[in-house]
Order: sequence, then C-alpha cells, then structure tokens
Amino acid sequence: MDEQQLQHLRGDVDAIDDALMDLIERRQELARAIGKAKGASPVFDPGREQAVIARLRERHPAIDGRALEAIQREVISLCRSLQEKPRVAFMGPEGSFSQEAARRVLGQSVDDLFVANPWEAFAALERGEATLAVVPIENTVEGVVYATLDAFAKAPVSLSVAGEVQLPIVHVLATAGTPLEAVTEVRSHPQALAQCRLWLDRHLPAVPRVASATTSGAAAEAKDLRGVAAVCSEAAAQAQGLTVLHRAIQDQPHNRTRFWIIGRRDGPVEGAKTSLLFNVAHQPGALLQALEPLRAGRLNITFIQSRPLPENPFEYVFFLDVEGDAAREPLAGALKAMEGLCFRLRILGSYPVIVSDGTLRDRYKT
Repeated sequence: MDEQQLQHLRGDVDAIDDALMDLIERRQELARAIGKAKGASPVFDPGREQAVIARLRERHPAIDGRALEAIQREVISLCRSLQEKPRVAFMGPEGSFSQEAARRVLGQSVDDLFVANPWEAFAALERGEATLAVVPIENTVEGVVYATLDAFAKAPVSLSVAGEVQLPIVHVLATAGTPLEAVTEVRSHPQALAQCRLWLDRHLPAVPRVASATTSGAAAEAKDLRGVAAVCSEAAAQAQGLTVLHRAIQDQPHNRTRFWIIGRRDGPVEGAKTSLLFNVAHQPGALLQALEPLRAGRLNITFIQSRPLPENPFEYVFFLDVEGDAAREPLAGALKAMEGLCFRLRILGSYPVIVSDGTLRDRYKT
C-alpha cells in the first residue's frame, strides 16, 4: 500500500465532499428564493421534481440511475422543507408500506403523521393537520382499496391527487425470537395475509391467522407476544426489533401496490394521467354513453370501479383513470363532452406516475 498516495487521494475526496456541501448550501439559498417567488403556490411539485431527476439521469449516465435518484430526491426533499416542511399522513406505525411509498417520493425531510386508515388520512387533510396524505388505492393481487375510494367520494373538492407511486410489495415473516416451528399465530392486514396464502398454507398450515389494522401494526403486536409472527415489511420488522424468519413470502413475485399522494388543489391540474369521479342516470346505456367521448378520442382507460351511493340504494358513483392531461387535448375536449352526459363529473387530479425506483413510467411521459 502506498500510504502517501492514499492520503493524497483521500484529501482529494475530502475536497470534493466539501465542494458538494458548498453547492448544497447554495441550492438551499436558491430554494428559499424560489419559495418566496412561488408565494402561495404548492411547495410539492411532483412533475417538476421528476423532470429534474430525469434531466440529471440523461446528463450523467455514468452514475447508477437508482443511486442518482436516491441522492437527488433527498436533496430536493431537504430544499423543499426550507420552503415548507410537509406533514404527511399515512397508515402506520413505523415501517408501513405507506411510509415507504411516501419516502420514495417525498424523501426524509417530512414530518410523519401516522393514522389508522385512509378515512383518517383524509380527515387529517380536511382539518389542516396534514399537508399531504399517502393512501393505497390498488394492489395487483388483492385489487382495489375500497376505503380510499369511499373516503375520496366524501372528501371536499379542494383535495386532489398530486401524484401516484407504485411500490413493489415484499413481505417477510418476523417474530420476537420465536422459531418457525414454535409459531402459534400469524398476524397481519387481511390483504397481506391473502397475498401470502400459498406460503402460509405450505409452511404454517395449521396456525391461525389473525387480522391486524396494518402490516406495521402487526409487527408492533408481535414484538410483545411470544409465539406470534407478523407478515410485514422488512422495515417494519427492523423498526420493532423483530427477527426475520423468511423473506419474500408473497405468492406473486410482481406484487405491487399503487398509492395516491393527496393534497389541496392550489392551481391548475397538470400531469400525464388523470383520475375522475362521476355518476350517471340510473338507466340502460347511460354509462356507455358517458364513456363514448373517451372512446372517440382514442383515450386509454386504465382503471374503472363503481362504488354504491349510500344515500341512493343500488345507485353508484364511478372512479376512472385515463391516460392524458385534463388540460390538454384530446382529453380536455373529451371531458367537456362528458360533463353534459353525467350528473356529476369531478376531476380528482392529473399527475405523474412514479415507479418504485423513482422514475416516471415511460408510457405516461409527456
């Protein structure tokens, strides 16, 4: 080992690190100035943030793309917090998949507000206790999260979808030191238990399965109960000091959940995917007629779901996702035509879609 050369190289690294920190300090100053220039405009601008990351990935291909995104997202998060530190509501406790989804998009420089369910997340926004909420909307295995749709149907029109993040769901089986052969009960959210049914049937066929409010809540329960195993994220297991017995126990290797980032609409919608809420006359052909402008515009519907209207038995409100920006053609014209064919048409938001590594999904790029 050439000690002299090593010390010289380390000195160069130190100098570069100092230069990086000087630049970050300069970026913080610019962030404060941008915050003043924005005035009352939203601090969280997912489209702009994703464009910054995409530009850097294109300009610096020698840097691993995921590492670059992770670094830049934290720089953005730090600078965003100097304008206004977001308080984010999501299902907890520590280590939940909702928290992981929030971190993927918003970084570490946020204040966490743990809630029990999507209803409470929306309520926190309405009361001003949170500036953003991250709520699950759909899983590739277990389907729609109806509580999120129902909460949105009751939410004020000031709330809208600011972004979507798609997160790979990897479940682990964890205990407070109990070996697999001594497990007497498995706890988790019902969807997580269903997503791991085949593995549990094979390895713990006679062990009772008990529902918990969240996967991270199951981890917290397992911490204090001998013989209880939790199906949860690895982050939740680590947060509770549990021992991971098995990893990746989900039945489907491509298990994903998409989460919506909800906030207050302070400006025009903008994005490459749009979500709608609407209802139509309770008569034959009404739904087909309402969707005709989307077909005529050759617009791709990626999601449609009906939910019952409590005040009108056996009548329904529809949620729909469609590719395109509500402010641009051809979707803008199609939505204008739909307005005349629906009792109510509400644009829930136009927004970017962020995949698990933080990049924009190519099919939604504008």
